[in-house]
Amino acid sequence: MAGVAEKSAADYSFHVAITWWDESVREDMETLARDHGVNSFKHFMAYKNAIMADDETLVKSFRRCLELGAMPTVHAENGELVYQLQQEMLEKGITGPEAHPLSRPPLVEGEAANRVIQVAKAMNTPVYIVHVSCKDSLEAITRARASGQRVYGEVLAGHLTIDDSVYRSKDFDFAAGHVMSPPFRSKEHQEALWQGLQGGNLHTTATDHCCFCKEQKAAGSDDFTKIPNGTAGIEDRLAILWHDGVNKGRLTMNEFVAVTSTNTAKLFNMYPRKGSISVGADADIVVWDPETTRTISAKTHHMNVDFNIFEGRTVKGVPSHTLSQGKVVWRNGELMAERGAGRYVHRQTFAPVFKAMARQTEYNKPEAVER
Repeated sequence: MAGVAEKSAADYSFHVAITWWDESVREDMETLARDHGVNSFKHFMAYKNAIMADDETLVKSFRRCLELGAMPTVHAENGELVYQLQQEMLEKGITGPEAHPLSRPPLVEGEAANRVIQVAKAMNTPVYIVHVSCKDSLEAITRARASGQRVYGEVLAGHLTIDDSVYRSKDFDFAAGHVMSPPFRSKEHQEALWQGLQGGNLHTTATDHCCFCKEQKAAGSDDFTKIPNGTAGIEDRLAILWHDGVNKGRLTMNEFVAVTSTNTAKLFNMYPRKGSISVGADADIVVWDPETTRTISAKTHHMNVDFNIFEGRTVKGVPSHTLSQGKVVWRNGELMAERGAGRYVHRQTFAPVFKAMARQTEYNKPEAVER
């Protein structure tokens, strides 16, 4: 963590990934929650032979999250099915970026979302599903929430605004630059995701920011499975959501604030220190100019990457000023952030609430039948 503290210009915190299980992991989770302010643990159902968590790991980790009062978060894709479909694509000689969405169709995400929601129900834990990209997983979340289950969904700015035609480009750099998982979907899925935000079944927006330059993406020029997964976007998230959300009547201003800030702060127990403008809060404030326009480009962005998935888009509505800890760090295009000024945010667990939920599970068990 020391390296991050020396570099970070803004406050930060961590999700910690659970990629395998034994007693040491169980103990480490308690140490992280108790001593280091970690109240969320991430699980990848994808990436076989790497970081994929099997069902045993999910069950045991979710149970531990309930004991500690921590939020389990999940990347929902059926990793085994993705792996098999990838092999099928390669056997057919489909080796370019166009194979990426073909090997990760919506059903592999929908199946995983359904499964992990049922695991969470059995363990009586809340669950937060990251980067929901399709109707299939959104419908699983919606059904669960309608029955009273605490399931929360995150959607990426890219999944709301970019469709899967990008993978069919003959320009390898362009197509590979959009390779991320889950992949971008067809327009019908985009419309469903907007409706999920409007209806309150998707709660937060993010970027899943993960930078790879063109040279790094070229590692998969002959095999799409070797293209590093990830795109940038953290700099452009708010402007994209304002332009395509608020300006087009899909979100109100208050909904924009909720899905970009307040809801996240509440879900991960940082509210009202974060996610609010109030006495005692951290004075992290964005002053928004709804009239100014900006054209997004890798040539002018501040991210350390040579590709931008929103390249060439002109957005109306940009930040004029940004304050971090009460200090101006951005003013009308001038970046004044200070390296190392960011603080690590310790997040308290939800232990009392989760213990009550565990007791509720006991209350709901069928009474023993005398024989």
